[in-house]
Amino acid sequence: MLIGIDASRVKSTHRTGTENYSYNLIKHLAKIDNKNRYRLYVQNDYDSSLDNLPNNFEIKVINYKKYWTQIGLSLEMLRQKPDVLFIPAHTIPFFAPKKTFLTIHDLAWKYYPEAYSKKDLFIQNANLKRAVKKNTGIVIYSRSTLSDLKKFYNIKNENIHFVSMGYEKIISISDDKKYQEYKPYILSVGRLETRKNIIGIIKAYNLLRKERKIRHKLLLAGKPGYGYDEIKTEITKSKYYPKDIVELGYVSDDDLPAIYKNASMLLYPSLCEGFGFPILEAHTFEIPVITSNRSSMAEIADGSALLVNPDKVFEIAAAMSQIINKPEIKKALNIKAKKILSRYSWEQCAKETLAVFEEKK
Repeated sequence: MLIGIDASRVKSTHRTGTENYSYNLIKHLAKIDNKNRYRLYVQNDYDSSLDNLPNNFEIKVINYKKYWTQIGLSLEMLRQKPDVLFIPAHTIPFFAPKKTFLTIHDLAWKYYPEAYSKKDLFIQNANLKRAVKKNTGIVIYSRSTLSDLKKFYNIKNENIHFVSMGYEKIISISDDKKYQEYKPYILSVGRLETRKNIIGIIKAYNLLRKERKIRHKLLLAGKPGYGYDEIKTEITKSKYYPKDIVELGYVSDDDLPAIYKNASMLLYPSLCEGFGFPILEAHTFEIPVITSNRSSMAEIADGSALLVNPDKVFEIAAAMSQIINKPEIKKALNIKAKKILSRYSWEQCAKETLAVFEEKK
């Protein structure tokens, strides 16, 4: 069987959510499957991240810059269609094999349309409607996404495939002493954009500093995203900036272990997430987590984090205060965190995804 995969999001540097998902899934499919053949569709600027794959994997470069999926990949499907096509992100080509599978990471754009351009909203909605109409197989990894799909789209149960998400423990630390200069600090990991609730984080931190005598700094690890101008305004007007509120920009995978290891807690009260890798990353280093009581975050945490209403700044501030002043909370959360980590592996994710591809349809 020839399995085609849209690998256009795979890159070796600055990977975030969907890029990490695509990269790790392909790498682990290569480890577990030497029976099927794979064709990875990439753009002409692809890098070395897909090198050194086994002989049953081939790279197919599609030379289209604009509308790469809608035109470039569609034309390739007309020329040489694989038996199965897998799209690890949101957009399917106009022409595709009968056995096409699409991963839906979240429907955040349905809840926060203001965080997306009109063009993006149109494409996202039209794509999902087309996928449902064509009976495309929908791959999901959270119950909250399943609930949203049923809420907004008339999707058949037989077209939904629940696959466990993958995760690989970060073990090695490139520089153990890096970020120690900021200690003690509260950590936020994620793109600086509207739906990550960065403004809520800043306001909660300001309230905590006002109400409690603490020395903790706030470190924001993530590159700018949609709504950054408004976020930057909120940061700069805080009286704790720039001494105690620090923007680190994008933090590489090599540096993530050090930044987690030296943190007092992870603050992750996002407004909407398809999954939430930072929760598991913090668990790896036994760092207590504060996250939202909505979307997939409460589902993933499953008792291993303090849950807050992300719209209520005082709740976020109160949770931070609890972790700082009650060390027994950290101990209790860590016991539960170890159980949560045991649920996720990329090998299992790859096995379950491959089983979906091999189902008779």
